[in-house]
Amino acid sequence: MDTDKLTNMLLIISEKLSEKEVPFCLIGAMALGIFGLPRYTSDIDLLANQKDWYKISLIMEKLGYTCFQKSDVFAQFDSELGVYGKVDFMLVQTNEGRDIIKRSIIIDDFFSPITPVVQPTDYVILKLMAMANNPDRNAQDEADISSCFDLLNNDLLPKRFNPIDIERILLFADKFGKQSLIQKYLDKEKAIENGKYTL
Repeated sequence: MDTDKLTNMLLIISEKLSEKEVPFCLIGAMALGIFGLPRYTSDIDLLANQKDWYKISLIMEKLGYTCFQKSDVFAQFDSELGVYGKVDFMLVQTNEGRDIIKRSIIIDDFFSPITPVVQPTDYVILKLMAMANNPDRNAQDEADISSCFDLLNNDLLPKRFNPIDIERILLFADKFGKQSLIQKYLDKEKAIENGKYTL
């Protein structure tokens, strides 16, 4: 999928969600790119409230998308012949999930003044949850977590985002049984601070 086409669709979808007052934020590879590590993606990943599902489905249908997979926590859309690219919605049902959306910020020099982007801490937490829910994705999700810590260790995360909250990440790592994974990156960070780690 052409990156410009995907970005244009993100702007259109963001505009429609905002018009209908549907809280959402950008997650996935496009968010990682805004953090400073762009990687190829063929879809748009968004986080939204499960309670807004009806509005979301109507908006996406009007834009020419069809929902081809849906569960309580996830929905995947595609357009006819894939011309607009795929759009995946992660649907949150808890206050913790809704707080992730509330903490997101708008980075208008990347997209528009209506596309909120997930905070890096919440990005890592969502990746931990994805690994716990679907171990088949572990390699890619861990690579994304590693990328976030590399940005942190090299002081490259854009200052517009909140600093990474290690305590909150550890809380969720404990919840999802991923303590050793996060500890690996914290040990690496500590080694960098002590001058014992070289890239």
